[in-house]
Amino acid sequence: MPIVGSVYFLLGGTAPATSVQQGYRLWGAVITEGSSLALLWYVMGRQGKSWKDIGWSPCLRDIPRALGLFSLTTISTWVVYFPVQFAYRASSGHFLTQKSLDWMFGFGISILSILFVCLNPFFEELIVRAYTISEVMNLGATRTLAVAISVAVQASYHLYQGAVNVLLLVVVFTVFSIYYTRTRRIAPVILVHLGLDLFALLRGNL
Repeated sequence: MPIVGSVYFLLGGTAPATSVQQGYRLWGAVITEGSSLALLWYVMGRQGKSWKDIGWSPCLRDIPRALGLFSLTTISTWVVYFPVQFAYRASSGHFLTQKSLDWMFGFGISILSILFVCLNPFFEELIVRAYTISEVMNLGATRTLAVAISVAVQASYHLYQGAVNVLLLVVVFTVFSIYYTRTRRIAPVILVHLGLDLFALLRGNL
C-alpha cells in the first residue's frame, strides 16, 4: 500500500483535502502499519526469532546514541545537498526547488495523528530496515547489498516527495542502514525517526 500510494502521488494524484478524507487516510495508515507489525511478530515467531534478533533491545544509552546519529545524519544531508544544488545551478542557471510537504501532516494534532506518528518509525525501521537487512544478510548477501536493498525499498514509497526530498531521504536512509549494520541496534534509529516525525507534525500544525 505505501508503494502504490507513492506512485499514485508521483503520477499526479491529489492529496486528501477535507478533514474526513484526512481521517480516512490516518485510519488507513494506522491499520496498515499496525497489522504489518503484527505480521512481522507472527513471522518471526514462526522462525523462532525474537525482537532482539533484529536489534530491538532498548536501553538508556540509546538516547545519547540517537543524538549522535541525528548529528551525523544532519551533517551528511548537508554534505550532499549543497554540492548537488550548486552543480545543478552551474548547469541549468537555477537551483532545484524542494516540493512542499505541508499537506502530509494536514490531518492536525489529535490522539490518532500522534498514534500514527509514534507507530510509523517502528513500522519503517523494524520491517524495512532491521528485518529486511537481517534476512538479506542471512541469505548470504554482503552488507553493502543489504543496505542498498533496504534503502531502495524505503525510497520507493517516498517518491511522491519529489526529487530533492527523495535525494535527502536516501542519504538519511543510507546513514541509518549503515549504522544498523555496524551496531545491530535499531532503537537509536527509531528514536531519531520518531523525533523527525514529531517535529514535522508540530511544524505542520502550529
